[in-house]
Amino acid sequence: MNSERYSRQAMVPEFSGDGQQKLEDASVLIIGASSIGSTLMFNLASAGVGTIGVADHNIVGPANLNAPIHFEEDLGTLKVLSATRKLKAYNSMINVIPHATAINKDNAYEIISQYDIVVLAVNNPQTAMLVNEACVELGKPFVHGKTNGFVGTAGFILPHETPCLACFYGKELPPEDNYGSVSGVSSTIAALMSTSVLQYLLDAPVAMKGKLFIYNCEDATIEKIDLTHRHDCDICGPKSDFEDEEDFDFDEEDV
Repeated sequence: MNSERYSRQAMVPEFSGDGQQKLEDASVLIIGASSIGSTLMFNLASAGVGTIGVADHNIVGPANLNAPIHFEEDLGTLKVLSATRKLKAYNSMINVIPHATAINKDNAYEIISQYDIVVLAVNNPQTAMLVNEACVELGKPFVHGKTNGFVGTAGFILPHETPCLACFYGKELPPEDNYGSVSGVSSTIAALMSTSVLQYLLDAPVAMKGKLFIYNCEDATIEKIDLTHRHDCDICGPKSDFEDEEDFDFDEEDV
């Protein structure tokens, strides 16, 4: 541990004592390496999270250059390799694990089980619901976020304590978003999400737990909604049946 590198955050009580060691011992999986995901990676790397996994099967294209982790020289490169190089150059003391694959029914449980907490930064609804189901069954906390123009949302799900995404959306899949991404909004949502991850890893209270935060940049407001548990939820309700898994196989869209 490089105490001088993390000296500024060590002034915050939650990071002092054994807090920094908790971060060094922790592992986080980030699904999606575009706007939200890449800002999140830098935030967690700067805090000293010991292992960061990055899952994305796409290559860097011109539209991805609004993400701070991808440069023009990375065009045509796998996003996970581009991200891994930047994170290792940024903080050589952390471990970065690239997963150059789409998260699907064949690998979700295997990959997610390797990490302490999962961050979902893609806008594909099938991916979201599959990750939600895997995290609930595996007991893995799960942070999700996305943007829609000047509006962004973020939430924190702790299996068996908070409602899950299926409680929020019900049996219908949420609509697939295909809206523009504003870098400043993505950065704000990434900040909310990464702070929640750090709070969880430090055993500090997580302000977003069981809630949905809605950030509206047009009127500079943040609305907080308490999620409601559905007792008939197929995923986290008492009648959940994880063996009856829907046959998901798809590609995700980054946000």
